Amino acid sequence: MIFMTERKYHGLTLDLFQEEALDAIDAGKSVIVAAPTGTGKTLVADYLVEKVMSEGRRIIYTAPIKALSNQKFKDYKALFGVENVGILTGDVVLNSEAPLLIMTTEIFRNQVITNDPTLQSVSYIIFDEIHWLNDEERGTVWEESIILAPSHMKLLGLSATIANAHQLVEWIGTIRQEDVALIEEHRRIVPLEYYYFSKDTGLITYDKLWKYYRQRIKSAEPQEGSLFAPTSHIDLIKVIQKHYLPALYFVFSRKQCADKASELAILTNYLKPEERNQVEDAFLDHFGPEEEWSASTRLLRRLAVKGIAFHHAGLIPSQKVLVEELFLKRLIHVLYCTETFSVGINYPVRSVCFDSLNKFDGRNFRSLANHEFFQMSGRAGRRGLDERGYSFALVDLNYMEKSPPPRFNMDRLEPLTSQFKLSFNTVLNLQLTLTLEQIQIYFQKSFAAHSNLQTHGYLVAELAQLEEEFGKKGEHVCKHADSYTCPVKYLPKKTELDRLKRSYHALGPRRQNRVYGREMARKIKNWEKLLSHVPQKCPNSKLDLCEKENKQRRKLQQSMVDIRKELKALPGQDYFFNEFQYKKNQLIQLGYIRDDELLPRGECACHIYVQELLVTELIFSDVFDTLNDDQLNALLSAIDFEARKNDYFQRLPVLDWTPVQELSSYIQSVCGTDSVRYDPRVSVIVYSWSQGLSFPEVQRLSNLDEGDIISVIRRTIDLLRQMRDAVKEPALLQRLKVCMDKLDRDEASVLAL
Repeated sequence: MIFMTERKYHGLTLDLFQEEALDAIDAGKSVIVAAPTGTGKTLVADYLVEKVMSEGRRIIYTAPIKALSNQKFKDYKALFGVENVGILTGDVVLNSEAPLLIMTTEIFRNQVITNDPTLQSVSYIIFDEIHWLNDEERGTVWEESIILAPSHMKLLGLSATIANAHQLVEWIGTIRQEDVALIEEHRRIVPLEYYYFSKDTGLITYDKLWKYYRQRIKSAEPQEGSLFAPTSHIDLIKVIQKHYLPALYFVFSRKQCADKASELAILTNYLKPEERNQVEDAFLDHFGPEEEWSASTRLLRRLAVKGIAFHHAGLIPSQKVLVEELFLKRLIHVLYCTETFSVGINYPVRSVCFDSLNKFDGRNFRSLANHEFFQMSGRAGRRGLDERGYSFALVDLNYMEKSPPPRFNMDRLEPLTSQFKLSFNTVLNLQLTLTLEQIQIYFQKSFAAHSNLQTHGYLVAELAQLEEEFGKKGEHVCKHADSYTCPVKYLPKKTELDRLKRSYHALGPRRQNRVYGREMARKIKNWEKLLSHVPQKCPNSKLDLCEKENKQRRKLQQSMVDIRKELKALPGQDYFFNEFQYKKNQLIQLGYIRDDELLPRGECACHIYVQELLVTELIFSDVFDTLNDDQLNALLSAIDFEARKNDYFQRLPVLDWTPVQELSSYIQSVCGTDSVRYDPRVSVIVYSWSQGLSFPEVQRLSNLDEGDIISVIRRTIDLLRQMRDAVKEPALLQRLKVCMDKLDRDEASVLAL
């Protein structure tokens, strides 16, 4: 008898899927791990990183958002030492020669598309949250990164559960011509229970919620006002606070995160005196003397000393770091947060709450998708601490019929679909590095092309099957079927004709001569001609069989029409290549390409990843010569900035925007209105910061959150760094460095990550 020993890693007993993933890594394969949130995918990445570094090789870890990059940087520094870990996130570059490099996926894409020579020494690339390939705005980055990743580099992709994981792995294996191992885990170590909540029902399952609602509606007497009591987040927290904390409370509004946390803090205190002192000390350590704190830091402290906090992208990095640290130390019992807290950041809780099951996606309000709901719910259930995790969703029974809560189903996860979009930067880099034939192959390698080819195959096969079935369904149908010499078709039409004749005669002579009367007469004449031959009588049994088979044939016929429409709507294999040629012609008109060679403008734009055409035209114009350094920073901050709906800014004369408008109009005349985006209003913030104003003074110039102001400044630094890589003129290079130094200070500097 053979006894299997449990495999361990750093004292942890591995689950079967983790063992399979580690075995595949040891076998030198590329691996995709798809498993529910919180099941331990990170352990696979940690094993790979440790293995590669112990062998003296280099590895890259990419993450979709900077918050996750920063967290991994801190985690791996603690594991492997400061000297062995570096980070590249566009606006932050630290220890870039380290054996382990953490970066956003955008940075990796920029490296592979420019054939960065430093990648030659990298043996593995980790794509954390690889299902972001499905993201409408940024999915192209993942697709290009996977297509262009050097063949010597193996891949590890970590993902939440994917409906079409096999299709993803098949695509990666096909384009990279290698065997890619798919490791799937559908079972959660800590099972989850899902409940809905209203003040009337308490915690309740979906089916019981509807049962209660219908019974209440049925038995209710007519009355004024709402039939159901209004329900708030306070009601839910009161119910769960005894047995289900700590909890994440998801709110799809930054302002409401802070407001709801403040409302709860008025009523509740979760911390003992010694815990409160720990929080007080942590704030002093992070932010110094209290008189130097901002208003938002004071608010956070007032909440945190009661075990309550909020977390969203509008906080400054140091505030987010402190909230996360307190959360890990179990000093935060209820954390109000936005959706970004569920992306990658590993902070499990006992329960997850949803203030709403609808979100604004930038265009309109919609229900959460299945994968979004399960990504957020997946934070519930702490391994080794909880027997099960809990997901609670707030519902308003007064809107049950008008806006019913969605019922989420793990078996109906939305499949990953390609979001591939072609930028001018990609066109230029492909033109620079590949032949025309290689470019055609590149587009055929896209996930979009792979999916379309598969879909085409499925539809053609289905159409052939339907056509065969359609032929068989006619075996018992006589030659008169589908004509008016068949009683099945004749009799209903004859009944309709008789009805039409009666209606026509009822009009009388005067109305029969009007337009509609003459139209009825014409229709009667045509129908009489069609029905001039009375069909022979058929036995009822034959009529029934004909009618049944004709009905089935009509249904099959409609299905075949629908499939042919789908086939016609599918983009051709040359769709992206044709778009490439179209954009290339636009670049030829702008003077970026000539005779398949990149001109100086084209070479410059290869290194610009944000509004590459506008930035390049500014570099090659004399606009910068008319601006001082602070105005130059202000101008660059406006490029690609997109204000939110209620943002406002003080109007101050920062610079003359006329030359920028003229350049924009010129680009748009060739490439269309969508080819340029900038917003001059935000420039007042960066102009003032560049001039040396303090952070509180800059804050008074707009209603942007503190974290957004810092983000604007850091994005401007990132663009300055891209420009520094793109230009060759020594004087401009020196000027760009000066501009970066003016912005990279105090609250906006690279913080100790």
